[in-house]
Amino acid sequence: MSMKKVNFNRNITNENEERFVLRFVGVESRSNIDKEKINKLLDNFIHSKSHTNMLRNVAFIRTILKEFEEKLLVIEYSDKTSQEIVKYDNGNLLLFNCKNDNMESKNSMIAEFTPRRGLNVFLSDHDEDSIIDYPNYDRINQQFSKLMEHIHLLKNAKPIILDRDSKALIEIYKLFYNENPDFSLANINIRVQTMMSILAQFGITLGNDYSFSLLGKSKIPKSLYLEQLVNKLFPLGEITDIDDPIKFADEAKKIIKVVGECVREVIHDGYNKDDALITISKVIHAGRYNLSTNSNVEELSNFANRTQNEVESSIRLIKRIDEKLNNDK
Repeated sequence: MSMKKVNFNRNITNENEERFVLRFVGVESRSNIDKEKINKLLDNFIHSKSHTNMLRNVAFIRTILKEFEEKLLVIEYSDKTSQEIVKYDNGNLLLFNCKNDNMESKNSMIAEFTPRRGLNVFLSDHDEDSIIDYPNYDRINQQFSKLMEHIHLLKNAKPIILDRDSKALIEIYKLFYNENPDFSLANINIRVQTMMSILAQFGITLGNDYSFSLLGKSKIPKSLYLEQLVNKLFPLGEITDIDDPIKFADEAKKIIKVVGECVREVIHDGYNKDDALITISKVIHAGRYNLSTNSNVEELSNFANRTQNEVESSIRLIKRIDEKLNNDK
């Protein structure tokens, strides 16, 4: 049975004159593909914060559209000072074109690469008499090196593959929240950061070394490593099943489930779930890393910028989790 041909097209310009264009032609790799989910993921990605990184654009688009055999892929990004276009034919880079304007020096660089003609570069302030006497030789030489590396990476851009930490994070999320993670959600970073920050209190961490710091205006405990991991998983959207999932030891699974169940009892009590998660995370973090072990409720409240009632509620939750874990031994 012949597979169906598909087209995905997007063209959007925002208020900052940033333009993003996508054209994709492919063939279904199987029947019954959820195109509604794929269109939702595409729209979420296209309306996300930034598309200045073309390598990220290609990897994310190919991840979202991995259910289709790619025949043609064209992506274009432009803003007030730059433009970049890539075109792939059957997965092979057919065209790379970019233009960058330097607003201070009023200079510009235009570069184009095709397999047939190779790389051609035009510099608006280039001294045609001698490249050696070119006044910005060192800077341009660095740009050339970065440009060649960029093209090489674009030629070999692949869909995102789940590594061990990604798989572990997905499994932890399922056990903790008793639901599938959806990495396209606006609040997914808060849910992951608070989850892992809370679990760290009970000895559950990912394999890589990472630490939490109080970052941002609200001083939420955050791990930059986790944030990068969550951002990387964005184009996968909701994850139901994965190949070769991580299998945790029974003790670790029990801890994650118990902590998750106790936390869900609190965040499902009627008020803002994210705010409840943040409160618990901040109180735990303050007690572990920022204040002495015998800090009182008032000190925790002032440091975490939470009411004393919220702090006391979080302390009771931690004690309840400890008791439940000890009773189950």
